[in-house]
Amino acid sequence: MKNNKPTILIIVGISGDLSCRKLLPAISQIAATGMLPEQFKIVGVTRQKDIKINNILNCTTDKNYLKEHIELFKMDLNDVNDYKKLGKYLEEIPARLEGHSGGEKTFGEDAQRLFYLSVPPSVAKDIITFLGESGLAGKTGTKLLLEKPFGVDLESAAELAKHIDKYFIPEQVYRIDHYMAKETAQNIIVFREGNSLFKKTWNKDFIESINITASEQIGIEGRAIFYEQTGALRDVVQSHLLQLLALALMELPKGDKFEEVPVLRLDALKHLNIPKDKSISHYAKRGQYKSYRDEVGNEHSNVETFVSLALQSDDPRWAGVPITLSTGKALKNKFTEIKILYRKDNNLESNELLLRIQPDEGISFSIFAKRPGYEHQISRHALDFFFKEHYRELPEPYEQVLFNAINSDHSLFTSSNEVLETWRILDALQRTWAKSANDLIIYKEGSDISEIVN
Repeated sequence: MKNNKPTILIIVGISGDLSCRKLLPAISQIAATGMLPEQFKIVGVTRQKDIKINNILNCTTDKNYLKEHIELFKMDLNDVNDYKKLGKYLEEIPARLEGHSGGEKTFGEDAQRLFYLSVPPSVAKDIITFLGESGLAGKTGTKLLLEKPFGVDLESAAELAKHIDKYFIPEQVYRIDHYMAKETAQNIIVFREGNSLFKKTWNKDFIESINITASEQIGIEGRAIFYEQTGALRDVVQSHLLQLLALALMELPKGDKFEEVPVLRLDALKHLNIPKDKSISHYAKRGQYKSYRDEVGNEHSNVETFVSLALQSDDPRWAGVPITLSTGKALKNKFTEIKILYRKDNNLESNELLLRIQPDEGISFSIFAKRPGYEHQISRHALDFFFKEHYRELPEPYEQVLFNAINSDHSLFTSSNEVLETWRILDALQRTWAKSANDLIIYKEGSDISEIVN
């Protein structure tokens, strides 16, 4: 449902790549559907003194709405006085109310304010401090939107969460994981709730295994500094894959109470662990594609570009069900999917459910049927549903992220407790990998996942 409350979106780092490629096009698209508040302003915060609005909009194709609704505010992000000046500037933003007899009316005082930190994590912490010390964080209707990563391990994530809590209450904070905003991810709950076949069989009695995979054909594509500091475990497993797994394992919300989703995801995460009956290297495989060290200019780099991790849940509904999370770069195929394998009594009963997150978002369910002909021959067939075949346009994830934040819907966003649980799950593994890289597998570009782990 559209929220028509006056809204100011403050993009800190407006001249950056994320703003250009994702945020501004998303705003333009939401505006085209008529789902933005009538009184809506974008304030682009930048440190660049010579930059103009036209420079900012060069990367967008549909400039008309943006030109009318965007303003630039140039400031020193390390000066608390500039944040106070920003606050004054926001209070004085005028917006023309269509058909309003008063003509120009200031709505800055009453508007909700969304501070989107489109900046590196190393910069975000200080900005949060200044938002708090300047009084901007405490303003009624203020929201904080944060990009991952949220820390680099359990200790740093806990420290960051504590720092944010010093200035913002949990209801103000929106931690973004764009995977959660993809249509198939959003539909996992609806699919489970709205189809009795799957609703009644979504447990250990019927499901044999769960595999979630994010496979990429590309390498690091010039992101050497980022990847050397991050690696596949932090970049994909800790955030994206564990969040998708939580959606698959969680209890369903009662009725249409989607506001319960973050709490239910958190409960699912609390039950997850790496099995302890064998060494951690038995359950966690890591690899690096052959040309990686040349790309990053570090012949001694042990950063992983591939991870395959086995998990277990001690939730009685999932006890004994093997769970595997896998991700990698420079692999044979590009796809992200959740694969649910159903239990079988014989080989012709192994039904498989695929929830495709990307690139072709949709759902596939395999069944067995007799082939036409005189002989009794059985074949596997897929019942497929692709969103693009039924819907002309799918919202981009950042459209959904911005829309939900404007409308105070936290269901797609990660709570600080969820972040801490994901790092808790991986804590022992990170400590083990930090001691030695003797288990690092070097694999050929274009490899299949099975070729790496077997």
